[in-house]
Amino acid sequence: AGVGDFPAATSAALPWASQHPDPENALSIPTWIIHYSSVIEFIIAMRLVWEYAKRTGNETWKGLTWGMLPLHASGVCACTYHLFYNNMQFIVTMQAGLTALGNLTCAIAAYRIAVSNGWTFGDLNPFNKDNESEDNDSTKRMTAVKTSSSAAVVVEQDSSSENSLVLFGKITATTIVLSYLTKYGELGVDFPFSVNPPLALGIIVAVPLLTAFPYLQESNFLSFGKDEDGEEKKGLSMADVKKFGAAGILAYVLTELAFWAVAFPVASTALYQTSGHWPDVINDATDRTTVLGFIFAGANVARLLVPVRLGAALALAPWVDENITNRENNE
Repeated sequence: AGVGDFPAATSAALPWASQHPDPENALSIPTWIIHYSSVIEFIIAMRLVWEYAKRTGNETWKGLTWGMLPLHASGVCACTYHLFYNNMQFIVTMQAGLTALGNLTCAIAAYRIAVSNGWTFGDLNPFNKDNESEDNDSTKRMTAVKTSSSAAVVVEQDSSSENSLVLFGKITATTIVLSYLTKYGELGVDFPFSVNPPLALGIIVAVPLLTAFPYLQESNFLSFGKDEDGEEKKGLSMADVKKFGAAGILAYVLTELAFWAVAFPVASTALYQTSGHWPDVINDATDRTTVLGFIFAGANVARLLVPVRLGAALALAPWVDENITNRENNE
Protein backbone atom coordinates (compact mmCIF):
# COMPACT_ATOMS: atom_id res chain seq x y z
CA ALA A 1 0.00 0.00 0.00
CA GLY A 2 1.18 3.51 -0.78
CA VAL A 3 1.24 6.55 1.47
CA GLY A 4 -2.33 7.67 2.09
CA ASP A 5 -3.91 4.36 1.08
CA PHE A 6 -6.49 2.84 3.39
CA PRO A 7 -5.45 -0.37 5.13
CA ALA A 8 -6.76 -3.47 3.38
CA ALA A 9 -9.23 -4.15 6.18
CA THR A 10 -10.63 -0.61 6.01
CA SER A 11 -10.94 -0.78 2.22
CA ALA A 12 -12.76 -4.12 2.41
CA ALA A 13 -15.10 -2.78 5.10
CA LEU A 14 -16.42 0.03 2.87
CA PRO A 15 -20.18 -0.53 2.42
CA TRP A 16 -20.02 -0.32 -1.38
CA ALA A 17 -16.84 -2.42 -1.76
CA SER A 18 -18.22 -5.80 -0.68
CA GLN A 19 -18.35 -7.21 -4.23
CA HIS A 20 -15.11 -5.69 -5.54
CA PRO A 21 -12.08 -5.68 -3.25
CA ASP A 22 -9.23 -3.36 -4.19
CA PRO A 23 -7.20 -5.20 -6.90
CA GLU A 24 -3.48 -5.75 -6.49
CA ASN A 25 -2.71 -3.73 -9.63
CA ALA A 26 -4.73 -0.72 -8.48
CA LEU A 27 -2.83 2.57 -8.35
CA SER A 28 -1.89 4.02 -4.98
CA ILE A 29 -3.25 7.37 -3.83
CA PRO A 30 0.07 9.22 -4.51
CA THR A 31 0.17 7.79 -8.04
CA TRP A 32 -3.40 8.87 -8.72
CA ILE A 33 -2.52 12.33 -7.40
CA ILE A 34 0.37 12.56 -9.87
CA HIS A 35 -1.86 11.48 -12.76
CA TYR A 36 -4.69 13.87 -11.95
CA SER A 37 -2.43 16.81 -11.14
CA SER A 38 -0.66 16.36 -14.48
CA VAL A 39 -3.95 16.51 -16.38
CA ILE A 40 -5.28 19.47 -14.38
CA GLU A 41 -2.04 21.44 -14.62
CA PHE A 42 -1.97 20.86 -18.37
CA ILE A 43 -5.52 22.24 -18.69
CA ILE A 44 -4.46 25.32 -16.71
CA ALA A 45 -1.36 25.75 -18.89
CA MET A 46 -3.55 25.64 -22.02
CA ARG A 47 -5.76 28.38 -20.58
CA LEU A 48 -2.77 30.52 -19.57
CA VAL A 49 -1.32 30.29 -23.09
CA TRP A 50 -4.70 31.29 -24.54
CA GLU A 51 -4.98 34.27 -22.19
CA TYR A 52 -1.40 35.28 -23.03
CA ALA A 53 -2.37 35.37 -26.70
CA LYS A 54 -5.34 37.64 -25.96
CA ARG A 55 -3.41 40.00 -23.67
CA THR A 56 -0.39 40.40 -25.95
CA GLY A 57 -2.35 40.48 -29.20
CA ASN A 58 -0.23 37.70 -30.73
CA GLU A 59 -2.89 35.28 -31.94
CA THR A 60 -0.33 32.64 -32.95
CA TRP A 61 0.00 31.70 -29.28
CA LYS A 62 -3.53 30.29 -29.48
CA GLY A 63 -2.14 27.71 -31.87
CA LEU A 64 -0.03 26.39 -29.01
CA THR A 65 -3.18 25.75 -26.96
CA TRP A 66 -4.60 23.72 -29.86
CA GLY A 67 -1.24 22.00 -30.29
CA MET A 68 -1.32 20.93 -26.64
CA LEU A 69 -4.73 19.25 -27.03
CA PRO A 70 -3.41 15.85 -28.30
CA LEU A 71 -0.99 15.73 -25.36
CA HIS A 72 -3.89 16.47 -23.04
CA ALA A 73 -5.80 13.58 -24.63
CA SER A 74 -2.73 11.40 -24.08
CA GLY A 75 -2.88 12.17 -20.36
CA VAL A 76 -6.57 11.27 -20.33
CA CYS A 77 -5.64 7.95 -21.96
CA ALA A 78 -3.28 7.18 -19.08
CA CYS A 79 -5.95 7.91 -16.45
CA THR A 80 -8.55 5.87 -18.35
CA TYR A 81 -6.17 2.93 -18.71
CA HIS A 82 -5.66 2.81 -14.94
CA LEU A 83 -9.35 3.46 -14.26
CA PHE A 84 -10.07 0.08 -15.86
CA TYR A 85 -7.19 -1.57 -13.96
CA ASN A 86 -4.92 -1.83 -17.01
CA ASN A 87 -7.26 -4.24 -18.81
CA MET A 88 -7.22 -2.65 -22.29
CA GLN A 89 -3.82 -2.53 -23.96
CA PHE A 90 -5.05 -0.66 -27.04
CA ILE A 91 -5.29 2.46 -24.85
CA VAL A 92 -1.51 2.35 -24.40
CA THR A 93 -1.07 2.31 -28.18
CA MET A 94 -3.52 5.18 -28.50
CA GLN A 95 -1.64 7.15 -25.83
CA ALA A 96 1.63 6.67 -27.71
CA GLY A 97 0.05 7.87 -30.96
CA LEU A 98 -1.47 10.95 -29.30
CA THR A 99 1.86 11.76 -27.67
CA ALA A 100 3.64 11.61 -31.02
CA LEU A 101 0.92 13.74 -32.62
CA GLY A 102 1.04 16.26 -29.77
CA ASN A 103 4.81 16.60 -30.03
CA LEU A 104 4.38 17.39 -33.72
CA THR A 105 1.56 19.90 -33.25
CA CYS A 106 3.40 21.68 -30.43
CA ALA A 107 6.52 21.89 -32.61
CA ILE A 108 4.46 23.44 -35.42
CA ALA A 109 2.88 25.88 -32.96
CA ALA A 110 6.30 26.86 -31.59
CA TYR A 111 7.57 27.47 -35.13
CA ARG A 112 4.59 29.72 -35.89
CA ILE A 113 5.21 31.71 -32.71
CA ALA A 114 8.88 32.12 -33.58
CA VAL A 115 8.06 33.31 -37.10
CA SER A 116 5.50 35.78 -35.74
CA ASN A 117 8.31 37.30 -33.65
CA GLY A 118 10.55 37.74 -36.70
CA TRP A 119 12.57 34.54 -36.51
CA THR A 120 13.94 33.06 -39.74
CA PHE A 121 15.95 29.96 -40.57
CA GLY A 122 18.90 32.25 -41.13
CA ASP A 123 19.04 32.77 -37.38
CA LEU A 124 20.28 29.19 -37.04
CA ASN A 125 23.59 30.22 -38.62
CA PRO A 126 25.81 31.97 -36.01
CA PHE A 127 28.33 33.07 -38.66
CA ASN A 128 28.40 35.61 -41.51
CA LYS A 129 26.08 38.07 -39.86
CA ASP A 130 26.04 41.21 -42.01
CA ASN A 131 24.91 44.64 -40.97
CA GLU A 132 21.41 44.10 -42.23
CA SER A 133 20.97 40.99 -40.13
CA GLU A 134 22.32 42.85 -37.10
CA ASP A 135 19.65 45.50 -37.65
CA ASN A 136 17.06 42.76 -37.87
CA ASP A 137 18.39 41.25 -34.64
CA SER A 138 18.08 44.62 -32.97
CA THR A 139 14.50 44.98 -34.19
CA LYS A 140 13.64 41.49 -32.94
CA ARG A 141 15.19 42.23 -29.57
CA MET A 142 13.04 45.34 -29.29
CA THR A 143 9.98 43.27 -30.19
CA ALA A 144 10.94 40.72 -27.54
CA VAL A 145 11.29 43.49 -24.96
CA LYS A 146 7.82 44.82 -25.84
CA THR A 147 6.35 41.33 -25.66
CA SER A 148 8.03 40.71 -22.31
CA SER A 149 6.65 44.02 -21.05
CA SER A 150 3.16 42.96 -22.16
CA ALA A 151 3.64 39.62 -20.41
CA ALA A 152 4.72 41.43 -17.27
CA VAL A 153 1.50 43.45 -17.39
CA VAL A 154 -0.46 40.19 -17.69
CA VAL A 155 1.26 38.74 -14.64
CA GLU A 156 0.84 41.97 -12.69
CA GLN A 157 -2.88 42.17 -13.48
CA ASP A 158 -3.54 38.53 -12.67
CA SER A 159 -1.52 38.44 -9.46
CA SER A 160 -4.14 40.49 -7.63
CA SER A 161 -7.01 38.22 -8.66
CA GLU A 162 -5.63 34.97 -7.33
CA ASN A 163 -2.57 34.26 -5.29
CA SER A 164 -0.33 31.47 -6.53
CA LEU A 165 -0.56 29.72 -3.19
CA VAL A 166 -4.35 29.75 -3.39
CA LEU A 167 -4.22 28.21 -6.87
CA PHE A 168 -1.73 25.61 -5.64
CA GLY A 169 -4.05 24.79 -2.75
CA LYS A 170 -7.03 24.36 -5.08
CA ILE A 171 -5.10 22.05 -7.40
CA THR A 172 -3.79 20.00 -4.48
CA ALA A 173 -7.22 19.66 -2.86
CA THR A 174 -8.89 18.77 -6.17
CA THR A 175 -6.35 16.09 -7.03
CA ILE A 176 -6.51 14.53 -3.57
CA VAL A 177 -10.33 14.40 -3.59
CA LEU A 178 -10.42 12.97 -7.13
CA SER A 179 -7.79 10.39 -6.23
CA TYR A 180 -9.73 9.04 -3.24
CA LEU A 181 -13.03 9.12 -5.13
CA THR A 182 -11.51 7.19 -8.02
CA LYS A 183 -9.53 4.62 -6.05
CA TYR A 184 -12.23 3.72 -3.55
CA GLY A 185 -15.38 4.98 -5.26
CA GLU A 186 -14.97 2.74 -8.31
CA LEU A 187 -15.01 -0.31 -6.04
CA GLY A 188 -18.76 0.19 -5.79
CA VAL A 189 -19.45 -0.08 -9.53
CA ASP A 190 -18.98 -2.87 -12.04
CA PHE A 191 -17.68 -1.21 -15.22
CA PRO A 192 -14.00 -0.76 -14.18
CA PHE A 193 -13.70 -4.52 -13.65
CA SER A 194 -14.80 -5.45 -17.19
CA VAL A 195 -13.31 -4.86 -20.62
CA ASN A 196 -15.45 -2.08 -22.06
CA PRO A 197 -13.69 -0.40 -25.02
CA PRO A 198 -16.67 1.76 -26.12
CA LEU A 199 -16.93 3.31 -22.66
CA ALA A 200 -13.16 3.81 -22.46
CA LEU A 201 -13.12 5.46 -25.88
CA GLY A 202 -16.06 7.63 -24.84
CA ILE A 203 -14.11 8.92 -21.84
CA ILE A 204 -10.95 9.51 -23.89
CA VAL A 205 -12.88 11.50 -26.50
CA ALA A 206 -15.32 13.33 -24.22
CA VAL A 207 -12.80 14.90 -21.81
CA PRO A 208 -10.65 16.58 -24.52
CA LEU A 209 -13.82 17.72 -26.31
CA LEU A 210 -15.07 19.37 -23.13
CA THR A 211 -11.66 20.97 -22.70
CA ALA A 212 -11.63 22.26 -26.28
CA PHE A 213 -15.21 23.52 -26.35
CA PRO A 214 -14.58 26.89 -24.61
CA TYR A 215 -11.78 27.61 -27.07
CA LEU A 216 -14.07 26.71 -29.98
CA GLN A 217 -16.58 29.21 -28.64
CA GLU A 218 -13.96 31.95 -28.33
CA SER A 219 -12.29 31.32 -31.68
CA ASN A 220 -13.36 32.03 -35.23
CA PHE A 221 -13.87 28.31 -35.77
CA LEU A 222 -17.49 28.58 -34.72
CA SER A 223 -18.06 31.72 -36.78
CA PHE A 224 -19.92 30.70 -39.91
CA GLY A 225 -20.50 34.11 -41.46
CA LYS A 226 -23.87 35.80 -41.92
CA ASP A 227 -27.03 34.60 -43.54
CA GLU A 228 -29.14 36.41 -46.14
CA ASP A 229 -30.75 38.58 -43.45
CA GLY A 230 -27.35 39.73 -42.21
CA GLU A 231 -27.60 37.74 -38.96
CA GLU A 232 -24.83 35.54 -37.62
CA LYS A 233 -25.19 31.90 -38.64
CA LYS A 234 -25.41 29.40 -35.82
CA GLY A 235 -23.50 26.69 -37.65
CA LEU A 236 -22.64 24.97 -40.88
CA SER A 237 -25.26 22.95 -42.70
CA MET A 238 -25.59 20.81 -45.80
CA ALA A 239 -26.91 23.90 -47.57
CA ASP A 240 -23.42 25.40 -47.34
CA VAL A 241 -21.97 22.26 -48.90
CA LYS A 242 -24.60 22.17 -51.66
CA LYS A 243 -23.61 25.70 -52.73
CA PHE A 244 -20.54 24.11 -54.31
CA GLY A 245 -22.80 21.93 -56.45
CA ALA A 246 -21.57 18.49 -57.49
CA ALA A 247 -18.10 19.24 -56.12
CA GLY A 248 -19.52 19.96 -52.65
CA ILE A 249 -21.62 16.80 -52.56
CA LEU A 250 -18.71 14.67 -53.78
CA ALA A 251 -16.39 16.24 -51.21
CA TYR A 252 -18.87 15.40 -48.43
CA VAL A 253 -19.18 11.81 -49.69
CA LEU A 254 -15.38 11.50 -49.68
CA THR A 255 -15.12 12.74 -46.08
CA GLU A 256 -17.79 10.25 -44.96
CA LEU A 257 -16.07 7.42 -46.83
CA ALA A 258 -12.82 8.36 -45.13
CA PHE A 259 -14.49 7.95 -41.72
CA TRP A 260 -15.86 4.52 -42.53
CA ALA A 261 -12.62 3.44 -44.18
CA VAL A 262 -10.84 4.17 -40.90
CA ALA A 263 -13.61 2.94 -38.58
CA PHE A 264 -13.43 -0.77 -39.42
CA PRO A 265 -9.61 -1.16 -39.09
CA VAL A 266 -9.66 0.80 -35.81
CA ALA A 267 -12.53 -1.32 -34.45
CA SER A 268 -10.79 -4.54 -35.53
CA THR A 269 -7.53 -3.44 -33.88
CA ALA A 270 -9.36 -2.55 -30.67
CA LEU A 271 -10.92 -6.02 -30.59
CA TYR A 272 -7.52 -7.63 -31.21
CA GLN A 273 -5.94 -5.62 -28.38
CA THR A 274 -8.67 -6.60 -25.93
CA SER A 275 -9.31 -10.24 -26.90
CA GLY A 276 -6.06 -11.34 -28.53
CA HIS A 277 -7.59 -12.36 -31.86
CA TRP A 278 -8.64 -10.62 -35.05
CA PRO A 279 -12.41 -10.45 -35.63
CA ASP A 280 -14.17 -13.04 -37.75
CA VAL A 281 -17.17 -10.96 -38.76
CA ILE A 282 -18.43 -13.60 -41.20
CA ASN A 283 -18.60 -16.69 -38.96
CA ASP A 284 -18.56 -15.33 -35.41
CA ALA A 285 -21.66 -13.40 -34.33
CA THR A 286 -19.96 -12.17 -31.15
CA ASP A 287 -17.07 -10.66 -33.07
CA ARG A 288 -19.48 -9.13 -35.57
CA THR A 289 -21.53 -7.55 -32.78
CA THR A 290 -18.44 -6.25 -30.99
CA VAL A 291 -16.98 -4.64 -34.11
CA LEU A 292 -20.32 -3.05 -34.99
CA GLY A 293 -20.53 -1.78 -31.41
CA PHE A 294 -17.13 -0.12 -31.77
CA ILE A 295 -18.17 1.48 -35.06
CA PHE A 296 -21.54 2.57 -33.62
CA ALA A 297 -19.79 4.23 -30.69
CA GLY A 298 -17.38 5.98 -33.05
CA ALA A 299 -20.25 7.12 -35.27
CA ASN A 300 -22.04 8.66 -32.29
CA VAL A 301 -18.88 10.48 -31.28
CA ALA A 302 -18.50 11.65 -34.89
CA ARG A 303 -21.98 13.17 -34.70
CA LEU A 304 -20.64 15.59 -32.11
CA LEU A 305 -18.14 16.75 -34.72
CA VAL A 306 -20.63 17.50 -37.50
CA PRO A 307 -19.27 21.08 -37.92
CA VAL A 308 -15.79 19.63 -38.33
CA ARG A 309 -16.96 17.12 -40.94
CA LEU A 310 -18.90 19.77 -42.86
CA GLY A 311 -15.93 22.10 -42.60
CA ALA A 312 -13.67 19.38 -43.99
CA ALA A 313 -16.05 18.90 -46.90
CA LEU A 314 -16.10 22.65 -47.59
CA ALA A 315 -12.31 22.77 -47.45
CA LEU A 316 -12.07 19.81 -49.82
CA ALA A 317 -14.69 21.09 -52.29
CA PRO A 318 -12.41 23.49 -54.27
CA TRP A 319 -9.85 20.73 -54.77
CA VAL A 320 -12.58 18.29 -55.89
CA ASP A 321 -13.95 20.90 -58.28
CA GLU A 322 -10.54 21.53 -59.81
CA ASN A 323 -9.18 18.00 -59.94
CA ILE A 324 -12.27 15.79 -60.38
CA THR A 325 -15.50 17.43 -61.50
CA ASN A 326 -13.90 20.02 -63.83
CA ARG A 327 -10.63 18.30 -64.57
CA GLU A 328 -11.24 18.10 -68.34
CA ASN A 329 -12.13 21.78 -68.58
CA ASN A 330 -9.00 22.76 -66.63
CA GLU A 331 -6.83 20.71 -68.96
